[in-house]
Amino acid sequence: MPPTPTAAPTAIPTPMPGLTPTAETPAVWIDPELPAAFRDSLELPGAFVATQNRERADYQVTWQAADAGGADWVYALAAPFATLTDEVSSQSLRAAWKGKAAEPFNGAELMMTVETAAAFRWLWGDFDPESVRIVPAEDLVDLAWARRPGWVIVPFEELTPRLKVIQVDGLSPLDPELDLRRYPLTAVIGVTAGEGNPSAGADLSVQWVGNRRPEHIARVFMTGTTAMVRHMALRMEEEGVLYPAVKIGSLLSSADVTHISNEVAFYSNCPPAKPLRGSLRFCTSPAYVQVLEAVGADVIELTGNHLLDWGAEAISETLKLYANEGFRVYGGGWTMESARQALKMEINGNQLAFIGCNPSGPEAVWVSVDHPGAASCDYDWMEAQIRDLRQAGYLPIVTIQHIEVYDYKPTSAQRVISERMAQAGAVLISGSQSHYPQGFAFVGDALVHYGLGNTFFDQMDFGSSRGFLDRSVFYEGRLISTEVFTIRLEDYAQPRLMTPEERAALLETVFTESGW
Repeated sequence: MPPTPTAAPTAIPTPMPGLTPTAETPAVWIDPELPAAFRDSLELPGAFVATQNRERADYQVTWQAADAGGADWVYALAAPFATLTDEVSSQSLRAAWKGKAAEPFNGAELMMTVETAAAFRWLWGDFDPESVRIVPAEDLVDLAWARRPGWVIVPFEELTPRLKVIQVDGLSPLDPELDLRRYPLTAVIGVTAGEGNPSAGADLSVQWVGNRRPEHIARVFMTGTTAMVRHMALRMEEEGVLYPAVKIGSLLSSADVTHISNEVAFYSNCPPAKPLRGSLRFCTSPAYVQVLEAVGADVIELTGNHLLDWGAEAISETLKLYANEGFRVYGGGWTMESARQALKMEINGNQLAFIGCNPSGPEAVWVSVDHPGAASCDYDWMEAQIRDLRQAGYLPIVTIQHIEVYDYKPTSAQRVISERMAQAGAVLISGSQSHYPQGFAFVGDALVHYGLGNTFFDQMDFGSSRGFLDRSVFYEGRLISTEVFTIRLEDYAQPRLMTPEERAALLETVFTESGW
């Protein structure tokens, strides 16, 4: 598979004021312990030469105070994806660095490369050699998983989906709005007058390039099943149409792209909301589209098996409504060609492509020459499309409406199909069918989530009232991380974020069922 193109960083010139020229060519010492990525990107102006002799240098480029100006080098505290801890304090982290017992580390080693250790030695002083382990970059992730809980500190750009980013003092480098001056894991590289000539000459205008450019971060929320029917619809009529969105709407809106898998049609002739019906024949009032708008929905998946419950007229009205509201759709459509077509978009320089299908039926829901509908699955065709998308520089996100099972563990079909899609080049594979929270897997660095459970649906039994929201983070043409949020349904209609105790219980169960 060819590598995905990476956007070239744009350098920002920052002159050093207050220095006067000399007759001799100024020499610059570049700290050899600085990150290789920085040293490789640094270009000195033509009037300057690099030197390995620090004592004779007119300038030195090395770690600086946070307010000195220069290149911000941002790091992340991380652990294996299957880690319960979400946040630590900087006080605990610094205590662990010094070899003092602190929660949640409790004597476990902090692992990092020699370059990363050099940065934190500047920030925090010498470390306890019994508490910090220097590890080659290529071994960090595997060692972290082998030593669960295994704690690592890595440069932001070296994050991988198999690692979970741990917030420090409630702050995460995955947040595009992060204030780097408040984030404890930011180091600064800058320039000062050298030891050999403190009054050195000409202005040194270095092309400062940091390792984290927030304008290149793209966040995508993947959600589970939505069907605003039965009890939920009745509560919306009683409490207001936006009732389901009240507690998670702002969270879902925080992403650049929010995905919704709406399994039913919006239909003007939909009967009034009724909690109990004689058949599972669903439709939704067109007024309920306000919920999708309130949660910032951008992409609507059309693989649901109830889309044709009220016939071609209802699905036709739905497709027109989505088009009028500006929602983009995939996994279904007016024709087989449009239903199978990948939805392509570019977000902050990241090229993404959504592609999905429905293997479970019923056959009547599949698009045909007679009516719109969901895309049936042709996995050979999907594999070829995924390879073509990767060849063109896109990151494929695959969603599949599998046969429903009420179990944390996926079926063998889910496993086999997901592995095929990942090996073809998909970076995210998500099960859209699930009314029950299911487990995870990795195929290489591709994340598989077999089923997220319900997002907006009225099932209140213990298993189906719980679900996941997955916010995946892309950076310069790579998936680098996925943040997993946990939700619980209340009052048949209103999902909320879980309490810490509820969250820990669900994650522990699901990670165990995932074989972790």
